[in-house]
Amino acid sequence: MGNIVTYGEEVLDTFDRRGFGPVDSLILSWASYLKLSTAEPKVQGWQGIRFGDLFRAEHFKTLFPPTWDTPESRRLYTAMAASPRFRDIRVKGYTEQTDPEREKQFGAVSFQLNKDLCYVAFRGTDSTLVGWKEDFNMAFQYPVPAQKAAAEYLAEAAKHCAGVLRVGGHSKGGNLAVYAAAKAGEALQKRIVQVYSHDGPGFLESVLKSGEWSAITPKLHKTLPQSSLVGMLLEQQENFRVVRSDEFSIWQHDPFSWQVEDGDFCYVDALTPGAQYLDRTLNRWVSGLSALERERFVDSLYALVDTAKITSLTQLFSGWQESIPALLRAASQLDEDTKEFLFQTVKALIALGVKYYPEMRSLREGRGEGGGG
Repeated sequence: MGNIVTYGEEVLDTFDRRGFGPVDSLILSWASYLKLSTAEPKVQGWQGIRFGDLFRAEHFKTLFPPTWDTPESRRLYTAMAASPRFRDIRVKGYTEQTDPEREKQFGAVSFQLNKDLCYVAFRGTDSTLVGWKEDFNMAFQYPVPAQKAAAEYLAEAAKHCAGVLRVGGHSKGGNLAVYAAAKAGEALQKRIVQVYSHDGPGFLESVLKSGEWSAITPKLHKTLPQSSLVGMLLEQQENFRVVRSDEFSIWQHDPFSWQVEDGDFCYVDALTPGAQYLDRTLNRWVSGLSALERERFVDSLYALVDTAKITSLTQLFSGWQESIPALLRAASQLDEDTKEFLFQTVKALIALGVKYYPEMRSLREGRGEGGGG
């Protein structure tokens, strides 16, 4: 079974000969994670540069962020630079913004595929903790700074992009794409033919009750791996399709694990019982907290990590021998009221998990599944 790498290597038709599909969207969403300006500063302007001209081995060490510096990432980048489908794409409007004080992490880039079509890609969360803090802020804050930036970017990109627009992203990038399209003016929305969210989180229920989503709802195309966690967070306004992954549990968020065959994803009928269980448990837990309680919980956890002087997920997980003791020391310094609040909040989550666990077991047994994710 193939994936986005084999698709990049084997599907060679230009977009004039073979139409744009959801796998193309995921590939370009992945490309938005690359530090493209290190290979060529011209990508930051709206004249841009051919994708094939960005392929320079001397920039590989700075081009790939830690999360995506893998052999498969480099193999896909190589395939895109060589392929007649991707090598002549014009890359332009690249931007990345990180502001710890505003708790903002944002990135975007536009791909002019041919004279009639442009794809605007929004970057998902990087490995910085400020990026993840902004993600968690979505549980109580609307809009977050990256969402505002996405709407502004799309409006500006539309001035410099020819033809119809497709908009998308992976993870938080998918959420930003949906937000930007929903906030676009009527004339701009008419140019948007599709909005892709690849395992992107949803929105607060109060947000979805507003009337601004109706114009783009028919254009939304959401894909989730079968054990999705990130993409099922908060409320969903999109119908979604479920993609088979060859990874386990939360690691299915990795787009390289999504299976591809005959030019499209391999779809399955439903999320796994485990994913449905986590979705119901987490979302009921979030909805059971007031906005102030959600904010306090997120801020308390972030303060804990900040006190431990942890600045990235890479540091948190790869250096766990040092980070875990540091977190425990930081926790011991919390005031008693904050400790009790965190304990009671987590306790409520565990109670919900216990409540819905029998339901998950019945779902799994009904599908004839044993253990796993």
